[in-house]
Amino acid sequence: MDITNLFSLKGKNAVITGASGALGGAAVRAMLGAGASVAACYNNSKERLDALLADMGEAARAVKTYRVDSFNQEAIARHAEEVVRDFDRIDVVINTAGGNVKGAYYADGGNLFDLGLQPQFDTVVLNLFGGCFWPCLAYGATMLHNSEGGSIINFSSISAFTAVRGHVAYGAAKAGVSSFTQSLAAHVARDFNPRLRVNAVAPGFFPNNNPAQMLFNPDGTYRPKAQRAVDATPMRRMGNPEELMGTLIWLASDASSYVTGQTIVVDGGYLLDSPA
Repeated sequence: MDITNLFSLKGKNAVITGASGALGGAAVRAMLGAGASVAACYNNSKERLDALLADMGEAARAVKTYRVDSFNQEAIARHAEEVVRDFDRIDVVINTAGGNVKGAYYADGGNLFDLGLQPQFDTVVLNLFGGCFWPCLAYGATMLHNSEGGSIINFSSISAFTAVRGHVAYGAAKAGVSSFTQSLAAHVARDFNPRLRVNAVAPGFFPNNNPAQMLFNPDGTYRPKAQRAVDATPMRRMGNPEELMGTLIWLASDASSYVTGQTIVVDGGYLLDSPA
C-alpha cells in the first residue's frame, strides 16, 4: 500500500465555510493540497479570499467561490443545492465560519453583567446554528447516500472545554458544536450511511483576522489576554493556521476512516495546564 493514498482527496469535492478567514484559508490550502476541488464560501470578506486564491496561483483553478450568509438558514440550504449542481456531489464539508459578535465579549476590566443580550444571542446563532447546525443539515443531507461516504468537520474551540476569559457566549456555542458533532455522527452512521463521518476540530489560540480576538497591540506585541494564553501554553506560542492543515486532511481523508464523533484538540497543550 502507498501510505500517501490514505491521505489523498483526489476526485473529491469539499465545501468550506468561512473560507475568507485565516483558519478557513488554511482549510482551503489543505483541501487543494490533498487534491480536492473546493467550493469556498465567504460572507463579507471577498477581498481576503481573492487574495488567498491569487497567492495560490494555478492551484486555485480548482476553487469556485460563493457568497453565503451564515445567519440565513435558507441561504445555506440554497447553496447546498447550488454546489451539487456545480460539482455533482459533496464529499467533504469543513465548517469554519464563526467568531464573536461585537458586544458579546468583555476584555480586561469588563464583566459578563455589562454585556448586551442581543450580541450574545447573535454569537450563539452564528457559531452554533449558522456555523454548525444549518450547514451540517443542508450539506449533510446531500451526502447521506454517497457510496463512498464522506466527512463533515466542524470547528469547535478550546472554549468548549475551559473558561476563556470574556468569551462566554462563544464558549457556550462551541460546547454545543462539540455536542452536536457527537449526536450527528451517531445518527448518520447508524441510520443512514456508516461511511459518513462527523468530527470536529478545537483550535487553541491562533492569530487570525478577527478583531474580536483582540490579541495584538498596534505595534504587534501581545495584548494581556494573548500573553496569558501564550504563558499558559506548554509549547509557549500561538499556533500558525497552517498547523491545522494536517489534522483537517487526516479527518477529511480515508486515513481517519474509523474515526467519528470526535473533537480533536489542536492547542499546543493549552488545556493540559488548566489555566485560570
